[in-house]
Amino acid sequence: MRTALLWMFVCVASLVSGGRHTAVETMPAAPPPVQLAALPPFDRAIRLNIEYDDALVEQHGARVEAFIREVVAIHNVEWRRYRREWFEIGRLTLRPSTTDLDASYVLAKFLHRTAEEPDTIHVNVTGRLLEVYTSGTDAMPIGGLAYRGSDALIVSATPGVTADLLAYYLFHELGHCWDAYDIPFHGGDTTFGSKTRMTFEVDAGNEEIMEDSPGPLPRGTPKRAPMVIREKLARARAVTGALPVYAAVHDLLLHEPSPSNPAYIEKKGVVLARAGADRAKVADLLRTYEITRRQMRDDAEVRQQIAEHYWRANDAIRNRDYETADAELQMIRSIGASPDVHMLVGAVEKKVRRRR
Repeated sequence: MRTALLWMFVCVASLVSGGRHTAVETMPAAPPPVQLAALPPFDRAIRLNIEYDDALVEQHGARVEAFIREVVAIHNVEWRRYRREWFEIGRLTLRPSTTDLDASYVLAKFLHRTAEEPDTIHVNVTGRLLEVYTSGTDAMPIGGLAYRGSDALIVSATPGVTADLLAYYLFHELGHCWDAYDIPFHGGDTTFGSKTRMTFEVDAGNEEIMEDSPGPLPRGTPKRAPMVIREKLARARAVTGALPVYAAVHDLLLHEPSPSNPAYIEKKGVVLARAGADRAKVADLLRTYEITRRQMRDDAEVRQQIAEHYWRANDAIRNRDYETADAELQMIRSIGASPDVHMLVGAVEKKVRRRR
């Protein structure tokens, strides 16, 4: 894996003798003051309230907070290539580790124990493995997860994850808070960064989306993940009777409802066994949100079709072949993909118009 380097430039001042004196002057006790070049101005500062766990402390010991500060510093350098925010660390909080692997569950629980604050992003750094179950058959380890346009994210720093790699995970997930997409999958690449290599390059479309994005939206924004979760839990409250049953359903609905998610399948069995007279209503509620393996296969086929056209358009733009890029974008539109995909395509078209 190629390592991203953060260079430090050191200014050296030369001593110049003047006049006709030939005596060697003594070295000064301290170097002369040097006026460092100022960083470009930024539009606003964003506070990062960061939680980290015992698993991360086991890896880094007394250096754990210095490690986190290094990660944020590297991220700031890369972020300024695209946006004019500056990220500052607010609270650093240590919390006990858990055994949860389901990234969706970890993120949803994290969201619920944080509060919305102006110009604040909540970051959960865990030293444990995190997984998603999108395929419906296998678990896939991931470096992080964020809701699009939200103010909370998680990143995973398992043993061996260096500061620059974790900075990439943070950069990637914060990009989703500024509306960047991960939709087409092709050869390990996604529409924002890469799943097989570390890169801070933002590809066609996402750069324009991030450029125009206002950043994280209020948690009550309709059709965004925090509000969708809130509505799901309210629906659960309406169909359950006893409070213990609701509490169990509430916890279950925070998991990724995939047939390959062992935590979801195990808890679902327990919930239905405890539901009693509400069993049929609870089962119907759960089926509303569960994704079948067939749906996952169909979605994967559509993503693959989108990916082939998207990456050909991306390469065509790099080669200034805008006619080919236009044709590939129209093919994506003809697939009948989701409004989210059409938004991404519209951003790519914006890039084409600009470069022309």
